[in-house]
Amino acid sequence: MELAVLLSFVQTLVEAQKIFLRNGRLMISIAASTVLLYSLLLLTNIFSVRPAVGHLIANQSMLLITSPTSTEYSYLLMSVQKNIGLFFGLEWVFVLLYSACSILFSTVTIYASATTHGGKNPSASDLAIAVAQSWTRPFITFFYITLFGIGYLFLVLALMVPLALPRASIATVILSILAALLYAHLAVVWTLGLVVSVLEEDKSGLEALAKAGRLVKGREVHGFALSLVIVVLSILMSQIVRFVSIRQSNGAYVGIGLLMLNSLWSVRMFGLMAYTVFYYECKKFHGEESNESMVSLEYSKIPANTPLITESLP
Repeated sequence: MELAVLLSFVQTLVEAQKIFLRNGRLMISIAASTVLLYSLLLLTNIFSVRPAVGHLIANQSMLLITSPTSTEYSYLLMSVQKNIGLFFGLEWVFVLLYSACSILFSTVTIYASATTHGGKNPSASDLAIAVAQSWTRPFITFFYITLFGIGYLFLVLALMVPLALPRASIATVILSILAALLYAHLAVVWTLGLVVSVLEEDKSGLEALAKAGRLVKGREVHGFALSLVIVVLSILMSQIVRFVSIRQSNGAYVGIGLLMLNSLWSVRMFGLMAYTVFYYECKKFHGEESNESMVSLEYSKIPANTPLITESLP
C-alpha cells in the first residue's frame, strides 16, 4: 500500500513536469510575466515607502532630544504619526496588489496546466478570455482561504502563548509540530479548492472548498506529501537566498529580495501545476468523469439542427 502511494505521488510530480515540457513556451511566458510584474511591484514598493521610512527615523531621533513641553515636540509627534499612517497605508495597497496578481497568475497557471494536461495547446488570448470570464470564482475562494488562514494563525497563537514558558518548552514544540501538520492538511484542501473554483463553473468559495474536501478523502497521504514537498522547496529556496544575502551591501538586498520573491513564485507555480494534476487524479479515484469541457477554451460550435440565416430568407 505504501509503495502504491509513493508511486502515485511520484507520478503526480512527473505529470506536473510533463505539463511544462509539453507547453514550455506558454509556461515560460506565464512565469516571465509574473516575474516581471512582481519585480515592478516590489521595486515600486521599496522606493515609494523609502521617503516615509527616512522621515520616520529622522523624526523619532529628534523626539529623543526634544523637550516634551515644546511646540516642536508636538509637531514632530504629529509628523511621526503621519509617516506611520502613510507607511501602513502604502503597504496595505501593495498587499492588495500582490494578492490580486497572485489570484490572476494562479488562475492562468491552473487553466494552462489543465488544458495542457488534457492534450490541448491554448494560446495566450484563449487564457485571457477564460480568466476574464471566471476570475470572480477564484477571487471569492481566495478570500475565504485568506480568512481561514488568518483565523487558524490566531487560533494557534492563542494556544501557544500560554505555553510559551521555559518549563513548557516541550509542550510548545509538540503543539508547533501538530499545528504545522494540521496546516499541511488544510493547505491541501485550500489549494485544491482554488483549483476547483477555476476549473468548475458552478463552484466557488465555500462550495469549492467543500468539493475539495470530498475529493481529497482517501488520498490524504498523497495530498499531504505533495503539500510537504512544496513547503520544503519554499523553505530551501528561502534559505539559499538568505545564505547568499550574508555580508552583502545594502544595494544588493533589493536584488536579493527580487530573487527570493520570484523563487517562491516559481515553487508556487510548480505546486499549482501539481495540484491541477492531483485534482484530476482525485476525480478519477472517486469515479467522477474528468469533464474536459469545463476547461475548454474553444468557441461553442453551432448545433447541427440550427437553421442557417439564409434558409429563413424569402
